[in-house]
Amino acid sequence: MNAEQFPAHFLREMIDQLDTSIEELARKEKGLAASLGVYRVAELKEYWDHVLTPEEEWELKQTMDFRDRELVWIWSRLKRARTSRANAGQAYMRHLSPAARENNN
Repeated sequence: MNAEQFPAHFLREMIDQLDTSIEELARKEKGLAASLGVYRVAELKEYWDHVLTPEEEWELKQTMDFRDRELVWIWSRLKRARTSRANAGQAYMRHLSPAARENNN
């Protein structure tokens, strides 16, 4: 993302929307993790972190229900949203830097 591509107000709105999305997803993650239990979340975290053997992964996938898949989906969305938020924040900071302001004059 290039800071010159987007006006500052667009980047600020994007950052605000991403912050809201991240907060909502984190809230959903917390509630879902609490309902699944510490042990199950730990198993799913091993799956997410790719530390299971292929056999263990296959066995875990056979036992995954909708809530398990939803938690993994939330982790995926959180990862993308946090990456996008970091990129937008960096672009915004570049846009606000003195060098960027001088180039826009």
